[in-house]
Amino acid sequence: MKIFLIAIISVLSGCASLELSQAGRDVQLLTQLPSSSFKQFAVAGDVSCDFGMNAKSASTNIIQCRNDLRNKAARLGASVVIVQHQQLGTGGSGFGNNSIGGCPNCITMVGTAYK
Repeated sequence: MKIFLIAIISVLSGCASLELSQAGRDVQLLTQLPSSSFKQFAVAGDVSCDFGMNAKSASTNIIQCRNDLRNKAARLGASVVIVQHQQLGTGGSGFGNNSIGGCPNCITMVGTAYK
């Protein structure tokens, strides 16, 4: 019975969506800082996300990963995240690369948060 309950909780938690926090709404997600404003930013820290191995589409996991990056950056007091690496299709949590056929809906993003 305990194993069944744990399995149900795991499935339901995989279906929950990651909402963008109020503070996260104020964080911009970019691929590079504008050269004209580079000097006005200071590094707040690195942020990363990893979503997949669930019943959601790749696009849904990408949106949730972006929300996660923005929320994490907001907690660091940042206003911008520069995404330095994004990989779709082979990353993800759970079995990752060890699963048969990979993980077509897995997304991994790594970025730097700036104040």
